[in-house]
Amino acid sequence: MDLNKTPRLLIMMFVQYFMQGAWNMTMGLVLSTYGMATIIGSSYALLGLATILSPLFIGMVADRFFASQKVMAILHLINAAVLLCVPQFIEAHNTGMTLLLIFLVGLLFYPTTALANSISFSHIDGVKSFPVIRVFGTFGFMAVGFIIGQMGYSGDTITWYIASATGVLLGLYCFTLPDTPPKAKGRALTLRDLLCLDALALFKDRNFSILMLSIFVLMVPKTAYSAYIPVFLKALGFDNAASMMQVGIACEVIFMFLLSYFLLKAGFKITLMMGAVCWIARSLLFSHAAIDASMMFVLIGLMLQGFCWDFFFTVGDIYVDRKAPPEIRAQAQGLRFIVSNGFGLLFASTLCGQIFNSTVTGEGAEALPQWESFWIYPAIVAAVVSLFFFIFFRDDLSQRKTAAPLNAANP
Repeated sequence: MDLNKTPRLLIMMFVQYFMQGAWNMTMGLVLSTYGMATIIGSSYALLGLATILSPLFIGMVADRFFASQKVMAILHLINAAVLLCVPQFIEAHNTGMTLLLIFLVGLLFYPTTALANSISFSHIDGVKSFPVIRVFGTFGFMAVGFIIGQMGYSGDTITWYIASATGVLLGLYCFTLPDTPPKAKGRALTLRDLLCLDALALFKDRNFSILMLSIFVLMVPKTAYSAYIPVFLKALGFDNAASMMQVGIACEVIFMFLLSYFLLKAGFKITLMMGAVCWIARSLLFSHAAIDASMMFVLIGLMLQGFCWDFFFTVGDIYVDRKAPPEIRAQAQGLRFIVSNGFGLLFASTLCGQIFNSTVTGEGAEALPQWESFWIYPAIVAAVVSLFFFIFFRDDLSQRKTAAPLNAANP
């Protein structure tokens, strides 16, 4: 571990997810609080559309023209200005401008998550060190959630102001990150490069495609959780949803430290399977909690965050890094993000929005029987994904013997 570079990467990841948590963690609850619950699904769908359009292109720019840390800095500074404008339109119940600005936030923010991964992988040993780097992002997410919850801001637009201020600080800090120059700089620009076909060629690999399809569909239970769990917790009588969610984030921290051990011992397939199956268990626990009103079921469901997120989506990031050649690594991370937070989020948020609007028609405690039905749908989807992945996924890069570094590309 490089003691010069690693601390800077840890801080980058902490602030990156602190900023995301400020605006994204309780976005659904904020919209609901201001009488705009019906556009929660549309808001997340627009974030998905934004992620389809920007990360792969931004990744190509970082791979070919400008240092990744500089691209990341500029995006954060511009995004900070957009975030600053969002609250006034939410408070004015201007749905059109609110949705437009949320779309712009997605265009600007989500490429920076892929870039944060790409910068990290460029300076560390992926399998062994990335979970340590990434866990500081979880610390950031947990910290802002605790602050928002304890101060009573879970459903307040002040969360967007917090995100904006953090964006300014992060944008300036990115200029101090380890230099990550474009790997393909100087190579003649072709139509293939503009269309990012080198990264898209990864889909020729059968197992890569199976993993991406699994990630795409598993975004349904993931989006059901991230978009609607604050609203569900409020219906159960918990007013500090952001603080409650930190139970899951704390468990994510614990399992992130264990991730390298599981991955090196069990391999990619088993680790990914564990993550997928836990999405089934989590959704069923929430469904039961809606009629039982037991704090225990809610807490266990929240605590599964470590398995659900670390063992599937973070492992997916590591897998993509192992598959991609160095000269398209930023594009490859952008591609993975497009599959999940782009097409996946667009599909999942549209579907979850329709399920929510047709299933949960009441408010507060009166709607709890309806919430029982709502959580059954993501459980079924997670079960289908788990079965599909178990049958068809065969690749396990962690078991390959190679003289190359762990974060190097595999043939």
